[in-house]
Amino acid sequence: MRISDTVGRMEPPFVDPDSDALACGICPAKRFPRSGFVVYDRPTREAPFNPADGFRYDTEGTPVCVHPHKVGLAPDRIAPPPESVEPEVRQPRRRKWPPFFRAR
Repeated sequence: MRISDTVGRMEPPFVDPDSDALACGICPAKRFPRSGFVVYDRPTREAPFNPADGFRYDTEGTPVCVHPHKVGLAPDRIAPPPESVEPEVRQPRRRKWPPFFRAR
């Protein structure tokens, strides 16, 4: 469901924005009814932030919540495992001689 599909509907948001709920300030649960957003189990690259408005959207343009435990919902989608990053092989740093050991 796209955002444009929910515009004009008079359904209340899933979480009351004026309540002391644990939902994040940018959570779509505070802006849309339950049918207006999807829930991932955690942040993912499949739902990046949109720098224009600061919200997360999936590839179809649907708003995304990435903290299901804060809104009390089961995730609709499971994020793929993070890409493995090979650790950098760092060379040990060579310590310099203290100044009083240097030749004059």
